[in-house]
Amino acid sequence: MRIWKKERSRQWSRSVFLAVILSLSLGTASYQPAYADEAAASAKQIRVALFADLGNQYRSIAPTVTMNASGGMAIGERLGGGIVPLANAGAGETVRFSMDSFMVKALETTDAQAAAGAASRLQAADGAGKVYVMAVSQQSGTVYQVYIGNYASKEEAVRVRDRLAADPALSAIVPSGKPIVTGNLHWLAGLYETEEQANAAVRTIANAGLDAFTAIAVNQGGSVQYAALLGQAADSHELDSVGNEATKLVPGLSLLPTDPASLYLIRRDDMSPGVSGSGQAFRHYFLGGASDRKLWIAPSAAGSGIQVTERAGRMYRGGFELSLANNRLALVNELPLEQYLYSVVGMEVSPSWPEEALKAQAVAARTYALYQGTKYQIADVVDTTLSQAYYGMDKEHPNTIAAVDATAGEVIMLNGKLIEPLYSSNSGGMTADPGELWNSKSDYLVSVQSPDETAEQGLPYWYRVVLPDGKVGYIREDLVQDTGEKTKAGLPVFTVKTDGANIRQLPLIQSDVEPIANVNQGVKAIVLEKTIQSNTMNWIRGPYTSDQLSKSIQGQAKTPIQGPIVSLEVTERGPSQRVTEVRANGQIVDVKYPDSLRSALGGLPSTRFDIEPAGAYSILGANGASGNAAQQNVHALSESGKQQVNDSILVQNGSGDVSVMTKAPSYRFVGQGNGHGAGMSQWGSKGLADQGYRYESILQHYYKGVQIAKP
Repeated sequence: MRIWKKERSRQWSRSVFLAVILSLSLGTASYQPAYADEAAASAKQIRVALFADLGNQYRSIAPTVTMNASGGMAIGERLGGGIVPLANAGAGETVRFSMDSFMVKALETTDAQAAAGAASRLQAADGAGKVYVMAVSQQSGTVYQVYIGNYASKEEAVRVRDRLAADPALSAIVPSGKPIVTGNLHWLAGLYETEEQANAAVRTIANAGLDAFTAIAVNQGGSVQYAALLGQAADSHELDSVGNEATKLVPGLSLLPTDPASLYLIRRDDMSPGVSGSGQAFRHYFLGGASDRKLWIAPSAAGSGIQVTERAGRMYRGGFELSLANNRLALVNELPLEQYLYSVVGMEVSPSWPEEALKAQAVAARTYALYQGTKYQIADVVDTTLSQAYYGMDKEHPNTIAAVDATAGEVIMLNGKLIEPLYSSNSGGMTADPGELWNSKSDYLVSVQSPDETAEQGLPYWYRVVLPDGKVGYIREDLVQDTGEKTKAGLPVFTVKTDGANIRQLPLIQSDVEPIANVNQGVKAIVLEKTIQSNTMNWIRGPYTSDQLSKSIQGQAKTPIQGPIVSLEVTERGPSQRVTEVRANGQIVDVKYPDSLRSALGGLPSTRFDIEPAGAYSILGANGASGNAAQQNVHALSESGKQQVNDSILVQNGSGDVSVMTKAPSYRFVGQGNGHGAGMSQWGSKGLADQGYRYESILQHYYKGVQIAKP
């Protein structure tokens, strides 16, 4: 919470206040996590950021986190060399945590159903924050308050409030009056030895129609006290007004300013829809106080994980640190490194892969994690592929756990130092040299051959076909059969075997992309080519229009491409045949690094690709002269005479290969590999393991001159 420093004339003793209240000056604390398993506590720990706002480095925002553990949870503050216990959650009990920050109070009502309905409609309509329903006990009954939040600043909350008030569809949901902005400024209305005493003081204030809360606090000696807090003001003027009103409404009330060095854990009763299966209130704690104070949440029972609803309901080992970073909630999972690897290895590769491939991944992942240090300020790594994919206990498997345990402590070193063991899914048959990706050099990362074709085992083939209406797309091989017929150009004619067969844009089922067409049994199609289903080894993307590529390039290139893209070509390649330079309309697409071409060209899997233009082609005249032309007002000469081509035209070269030319310029990308391609190829490591190589040899194939060591 922010602290209001202006002093007010109230009936209180500053000497008592200084002696009793939470006047802590922590600085940077050193601490040990309170694990139930003491053996795990002695292991090397790793800190993984799940939610944090770290600017350009990492940004994953959650206004709140909701947790439960089958064996219960212990909640405390990290202080000095240990944990100060504050509260406990029962087995399977849901507890929610937020930062004490700015919110918008949209509605206050005594009707529970009205509050729940308004919350559901606001959550669907707002999109700018989480919607909560808080229950407040007053003498006249229970009042339900609907909030939207949490926001890092008052200005951000004001924008949401104004939009809510101005939008008739939204304002109709909250008919009780204008929504108001609430903040993290409070008065201290009393300190108590027990929670019951604080609750009684809070009820007295709430019965007067004022906002009041019970908070858990930690004093200088590390013992727990309970506070009654008044108000939730967004600025000092509002807080001053709340104080004046409270002293008039509640006789004998003494108010103190809160201590800037204190930690408060404000408890509220949350009845937000869809959280508690029984529809009952559950605990919602708001962490406030000095920005360097940290909350610690750990499982009460050994071996029990903690489930985080906002991270897809995943279960995690270890404990969680909740703190403030850049005025927003930050959540860090801290656990033993080896247990972290149980999940990473299970997430990065298939547990069904050969044991030696799993071991190679375990050693590479361990080395990578240790190499990072405290890269992310409050954490060593993050849980996304910016570091290594980490999905908690959900991705653990007996095979991956065994691989981690079998290589415990082993890392990859060169000249006595850890290397940064980059790896990617599939190198497309040849790993990358760092120079063709990031214009950098490395002693141990060089371009080597890689048996990545194992990624294609068992995949179906697809046919690229032309339908009777001229549409061009892909159909899976099991949905068509050869009629034995051929066109006059020698192209085979197939027929569809079943009703409702989908024609896809790519040789791949994409659930979020509508099919080009849906055809029934008996429909004939001309086959242009046969290709394996797009995968991490071989893939096809596109076609992308000139406009789509222009927008994509604009966000990545230093210099915009002028006009529509009428030509796009690869002009330079690196040692592994990865593209290092592309020209659009003859102009270099000047991205920061060659590997950035993946993003600039629509999100390609790798930079090992060819470009197939579909809106321009070469014309060979009778006298041998040639030239390029875009398809504008193109005509084809058929048996019935000259006919204009409106959408596409098939162009066949002397070798019999057919290209599809579109009326407007468009481009397909045909490539190999998935990821940057430097270092170990995960599919290649499987290929080497299939051939009988041990994990040490696999690693030394991809990282030249290294040693596998156990420091």
